[in-house]
Amino acid sequence: MRVVVIGLGPAGPELLTAQALAAIEAIPHRHLRTTRHPAAVAVPDAVSFDGRYEAEPTMAAVYRGIVDDLVAAAAEHGEVLYAVPGSPSVAEHTVELLRADDRVALEVLPAVSFLDLAWDRLGVDP
Repeated sequence: MRVVVIGLGPAGPELLTAQALAAIEAIPHRHLRTTRHPAAVAVPDAVSFDGRYEAEPTMAAVYRGIVDDLVAAAAEHGEVLYAVPGSPSVAEHTVELLRADDRVALEVLPAVSFLDLAWDRLGVDP
């Protein structure tokens, strides 16, 4: 059982990496943390977790529920794609929880983060 995580980047689909696009193409069982992102349209036929934000009493419950749903989907399908806003390595609690969860193998593909754009626009070399 495997979850492949991609980042949707800081803007529209034009900033998706080639790796992310290849994963979207290769993995038919797709999930989006939220559809409220400009690049979400690049992940067709994805199951969204938007409803969890209204249904759960706390953010901790939202994130735990997302992880449990992803683990169940990976158990059913063998492999699932999970797309998150921005970079999966920057302030993405669900990815932290997945890293700590021994029920699934995890592959995290790097993505452009909002920090990359901010540093560029500010002329800052971090």
